[in-house]
Amino acid sequence: MNNFVKNQKEVINQVEEVKVNVMDLIELKKKLAKARKDLTSLENKNMNPAVIEAQKKIVEELEVEVANHPEMKASEIKVKPDFITFEVVDGDTYQKTEVSKKLAFVENNRPIDSKKVGTFISIISDGKYEKAYPVIVIPAASLVEQGYTVKDIEGKPIPQEEVKDYFVVLDGQHRSIAFARINATGETRVIPNVRIKEKENVGEYLVDINRVGNWNTKDKITVAALVNKEDELLNVMAKRMEEGFNPSTLGLIYTKKKLSDKATSLALKGEEYTLPQGAEINIERGNKFITFCQMAGIEVKDITKRYFIEGFEGYSSATSEEKAFEALGKLGSLEDKAKKFKAVKSGNDFITLLKKASK
Repeated sequence: MNNFVKNQKEVINQVEEVKVNVMDLIELKKKLAKARKDLTSLENKNMNPAVIEAQKKIVEELEVEVANHPEMKASEIKVKPDFITFEVVDGDTYQKTEVSKKLAFVENNRPIDSKKVGTFISIISDGKYEKAYPVIVIPAASLVEQGYTVKDIEGKPIPQEEVKDYFVVLDGQHRSIAFARINATGETRVIPNVRIKEKENVGEYLVDINRVGNWNTKDKITVAALVNKEDELLNVMAKRMEEGFNPSTLGLIYTKKKLSDKATSLALKGEEYTLPQGAEINIERGNKFITFCQMAGIEVKDITKRYFIEGFEGYSSATSEEKAFEALGKLGSLEDKAKKFKAVKSGNDFITLLKKASK
């Protein structure tokens, strides 16, 4: 086992260990809610004043514990793209140099898990962060020159004239954001053991370093889009997933078929992949479907349920694509439409709505 994979596993183990020792903020809030409920119950039952006072003390102590929880403090502050100190380690001489840069991330890297960030905030605040685990970065200017899109910690594209001020975090996103959130509270924390990498194909590198752990389909397609920068389908799917769409429904919307696991695995390697039989890529048509649904007032959380695209395809086959889009464009005029949209539980349900709208 190489050192990198070993380090990755140790980081995962560290997170799991701290989860056991540090009460999760969500669990702490649940405990507080229960204590408050118990207090209300005692008061309603006119229990002994001493018992009520004791329960009040428990509630007050939990309120203080929640307020002082490191994750709570850090999560309440909006993190801006400010400079943070990186302890950069030379790969050959191991000499350490402190460098002041801002955090940046390459578009279509794996999504950030806020729970993991919260866990690392607790680890760092409790002095349990293991500095031996490297954070891998690359100068933002280097990636921009290669045609990649980089964004700051707020998710905003970085102007060309400012990219020199940024490090793009390739491995260690959650840890870096945790450090940034803690620094935003007024503390000064240096991100230790930072290694600068120069990689031509960042997508392939991300695939290599993330072999530890399980990737879901969303993760795979997101990074596959990074590996295949010119692939319009993968890139539009990656952007739509940021809006809340699930990958299987996006496959139906843009190709009429779901992308297979084999196809996404090949795409991750930068290899040519084939779509299922009967699939046909049509980005313009897919975007038109989504836009018409949103114009009608259908929310993304509902559009991403397969019933809507399945119903649309069914109605299109029974009539014509032109008539299907015409009916879709009239959905907004239906009475009590929000209730009707919520009631859609199958493709046939949506076909019924399209028929009503077309009359």
